[in-house]
Amino acid sequence: MPSTHLSLHYHLVFSTKNREPWLAPTARQRVHEYIGGTIRNMNGIAHAVGGTGDQEEYVAMLQRGMVEYDDRYLW
Repeated sequence: MPSTHLSLHYHLVFSTKNREPWLAPTARQRVHEYIGGTIRNMNGIAHAVGGTGDQEEYVAMLQRGMVEYDDRYLW
């Protein structure tokens, strides 16, 4: 019996304006917890959450249909 498996993994990177390091370690921890919770609330799995004072990176798996497509952001 044939079946289809769909696995959507996303690597998201956010940086501060002008790459200025304004994310203190305590604030960074709260941001990581918030983003991880948001991904979990979307029934996703946060594989990696981390970053530095000027950049945040997330690797997550989200279910199909949870991510909205908007072609205005295509270049």
